[in-house]
Amino acid sequence: MNEPKDTRSLVATSLAAAPVVGVVRTSSRDEALRQAGLFMANGIELIEVTFTVPDAPDLVRQLIAERSTTGPPWIGMGTVTDLSRAEAAVEAGAEFLVSPNVSSVVTAVARRAGLYLVLGALTCTEIVEARDLGADIVKVYPLPPVGGPAYLAAIRGPLGDIPMLAAGGFSVDEIPDYRVAGASAFGIGAPLLGDDEEGTRQRIAHALRLAKGQES
Repeated sequence: MNEPKDTRSLVATSLAAAPVVGVVRTSSRDEALRQAGLFMANGIELIEVTFTVPDAPDLVRQLIAERSTTGPPWIGMGTVTDLSRAEAAVEAGAEFLVSPNVSSVVTAVARRAGLYLVLGALTCTEIVEARDLGADIVKVYPLPPVGGPAYLAAIRGPLGDIPMLAAGGFSVDEIPDYRVAGASAFGIGAPLLGDDEEGTRQRIAHALRLAKGQES
């Protein structure tokens, strides 16, 4: 694995420039490859392949091998819940890690590998713990079931100094509500996909504009 020494800062720069993480979560490896290819071709700079995808580490290796540049797009792994998955993700060449939970062991693996780290949390206690462990951004998840933007706005009252990524299943057109509530990045999967390649291109472009606050 020939990672640039500053992968962590480069991923951070990409997320700031294009604050949508394209989440690939499907039960079909072929469909996962198709979705990742569409994200890569249409301006998504961080692509998260979750461990729920069959042979996910192998798919990450393939995507990185077939990528025409060093990055962006950056290829990371999600649903990194424990030590074994974190180590498998690093071995596969993942360039950032996303966890739905707060995990000190996942944090330790990410830090040893010099990778950008997204830890998942929901309550104030969990969010502060994730920040204190060293998460580069905290994935507040799952937001829609607990109140969506209103919940995020409430917890950002006392925790506005902690960078937060909104996730948990919402539409592209809901991005502005989460941005106004305080999210600086957004994890989205299926809602980025259109009926065909052109539809997907348009949805991704729309999502990126909304995430940057460029249209309402």
